[in-house]
Amino acid sequence: MSILNTEKNILVWDLGATKCAAAIVAYNTQTRNFICKTSCHIKLSAVNSLEALILMIEDKLNIRHKDADAICIGAAGIYNGVYLHLDNGYPYDMPFAALAKAFEWPEFAIIHDYTPVVCGTFTNDTHSKKLNHCEIDVYSRRVAFGVGTGLGLKDGILLPNGDFWLGSNEMGHIGVSHAISAPQPLLEIHHALMLKESPSFEKILSGRGMLRLHQFIFPDTTVETPEEIGKLIKDGKANETLGLFAFYLGLFTGTVQLSFMPGGGIWITGGVVLNHLGVFDRPEFFQGIEVSPAYLTQRNTFPLRVLDDPNATFIGAAYYASKRLLL
Repeated sequence: MSILNTEKNILVWDLGATKCAAAIVAYNTQTRNFICKTSCHIKLSAVNSLEALILMIEDKLNIRHKDADAICIGAAGIYNGVYLHLDNGYPYDMPFAALAKAFEWPEFAIIHDYTPVVCGTFTNDTHSKKLNHCEIDVYSRRVAFGVGTGLGLKDGILLPNGDFWLGSNEMGHIGVSHAISAPQPLLEIHHALMLKESPSFEKILSGRGMLRLHQFIFPDTTVETPEEIGKLIKDGKANETLGLFAFYLGLFTGTVQLSFMPGGGIWITGGVVLNHLGVFDRPEFFQGIEVSPAYLTQRNTFPLRVLDDPNATFIGAAYYASKRLLL
């Protein structure tokens, strides 16, 4: 009598504009649990082609892609079924379809880079930090967004059978909303910033956003790189900048609440916020959320979580594969 193999190995990627993380996630088909077995991180500049990247991932993870049970790639850009395209450009072409055929890949999917993040919230195998004590309405809409090189967002709904529905939304590039009832000092800075730049949320939160805020508050500063302002903040020498950043992060969070009314919670992640978790200890964060009084009583019942698990994206990609690829 043969023994049923209950473990599936899912090979997952988190492919950004400048680096790629990859992992093997074990999925137990009986317990429905996910375990990240091993992972690696590679700068795209370390190789000169997608083929070389694939081979390096296989070498670091000690598995060939064709030997996995499924492959799921969360990627920045848009996949058209042949090539992966990114507006700002990858350092080399990304002809996934041709290479997947050449390397005899199993079933694979290339999905929006924040789809694995929201899927990671559907499992009990990822850790998150609570920013409030509101209970999650499991089958209500939830939103995951991340502040890093860009400002990514994805909303989704978990269905009772474990399947899911995903939305198609973009909020990073919308203009910064009005701050109707911000405390006076913040309101003055806000009005001055809006008059000078009329920025999008992405422009002041992600990438060089924190540096832009610092240079706006302190126009004579000699700080010129995100790394420099990051060090000042970690050393406690740029608290005013951190407070302003917290305000706009809260303002964006409140805007997302009003847009989605997510009873399933808002889940925040991304390299910028995970490197500066003290932003959530600042009163300006919650002031930003509450700056618009609309539906505030109901919005105060929505869970707020920081998805601080380093394996959350890997687990989420594997969850997606378990429902869409392992058929």
